[in-house]
Amino acid sequence: MSEKLLLSIKEASELFGIGEHRLREIVRDNYDCRYHLIIGRVIRIKRYAFEEFIDQVEQI
Repeated sequence: MSEKLLLSIKEASELFGIGEHRLREIVRDNYDCRYHLIIGRVIRIKRYAFEEFIDQVEQI
């Protein structure tokens, strides 16, 4: 998983230590953000863009 660019919600949850429900809320609340990709009905988290997002926020 260390080399994957796109992560599922479950993988991102395990990697970043954030609950799956909270990740879905973040995607829904920040729909225009560039750290996620929606393929059909599947949400993929762009790993490096989400890491930058995490570095910039004070609270999730």
